[in-house]
Amino acid sequence: MFKALDKTNPNMFPLIIRRFAKDFYEHQDYETLDGWVVLACDGTKMDLPPSQEMKEKFGGYLNQTITDESKVRKPQANCSILIDVLNHVVLDALIKPCKTSEIPMLYEHLENCRELLKGKKVMLLCDRYYGSAELFLYCRLYGYKLLVRAKSYMYKKQVANIEDDGWIHLSFDNAWLRRLKREDCKAHAQENPYLDIRVVKGHYEYTLDGYKREPVHVDSIYMTDLWEESFPSKDIIELYHVRRWDNETAYFDIKDHLEAEKFNSGKYNIVVCELYGKILCYSVCGIIYDRAEELHLEKVRKAEAGQPSTLYDYIPNMKYICDTVRMEHQFIQFLTGKSKNPEESTAYLSRLEDDCSRNTVPVRPGRHYKRWGRWMSSIPTAKFRIDGRRNPPIQKCFKTNGYVTIQG
Repeated sequence: MFKALDKTNPNMFPLIIRRFAKDFYEHQDYETLDGWVVLACDGTKMDLPPSQEMKEKFGGYLNQTITDESKVRKPQANCSILIDVLNHVVLDALIKPCKTSEIPMLYEHLENCRELLKGKKVMLLCDRYYGSAELFLYCRLYGYKLLVRAKSYMYKKQVANIEDDGWIHLSFDNAWLRRLKREDCKAHAQENPYLDIRVVKGHYEYTLDGYKREPVHVDSIYMTDLWEESFPSKDIIELYHVRRWDNETAYFDIKDHLEAEKFNSGKYNIVVCELYGKILCYSVCGIIYDRAEELHLEKVRKAEAGQPSTLYDYIPNMKYICDTVRMEHQFIQFLTGKSKNPEESTAYLSRLEDDCSRNTVPVRPGRHYKRWGRWMSSIPTAKFRIDGRRNPPIQKCFKTNGYVTIQG
């Protein structure tokens, strides 16, 4: 298997991922938000095997002790995915050297998926790192809608005049045009040198896990070109914090449940193929997850029959689904098309969906792990972070036995 994988071209996998998404939209009844396909994009660092080939291909970060590329001990890759957060399907994936900027990777995602998204109402959700006038121009040029969380200094003078919800008007002068990097955006800005952006100011509340249950208030600014008639301020805030977080959850599933940072080799082809393969596996698990959730809701509606519901809502257990997909030999046979009896395969898939719909976990809306200042008795075993919420940096408590999370 390793010899065959070493001979495989890793560039084949992004094509398969996009083909998978294309077939999904053509042959499945997919979920939308009032007709909108909701996409999110974000990047994450992947820890790679410390082989010399990985260090040369991907590199790593320098610090006070590691002052030269040749001394890098832990190579890392910058991984970016464009995901349909309502259907848990990855549309495009890229694995680049660790110092590659995420913004060019986003444009590459959108270029790769332009034909796939043609004719669809597309809404793109991004965090504050991606916010720029150039991205708004790109989305306007190709008919997409954009929602980003704004940085504190972004168009500060214009934003100061907005009380809660309003529009700012930007005009592109020659100095601004020279800063645009994409030629298509620059040409579009020369023809239409004005840009209207909606600014929404609001706050989001969540409750930390632990003994104290006081809600935490997050004040922030959001920028979009979605209209107030269809998306009021409350919907904009909820859309960003609830739907975009599904992108972070996808990375958690890929890194934790699918063990993306566990490798069987230090060779470039094998490592990259394994990473792309696990991203593709997530899309397969996402389809099963959606079907299991649908079956679970049907069972709940039949069981309740007017009686009070449970304290919390329940959703399918994604870890159970990932383990099942990876371990069951019969499912692998179904994917490869080697199953000789179609009726037997259909019956097996029905049993699989029913089994996954019965393995559920509770959902506590608005609950977050405490980020910093959280005491723990031992070092967490997971070796990755997601937005600083799971396993942030820790330091030793010398006065007491244990560790405490810190803001890094």
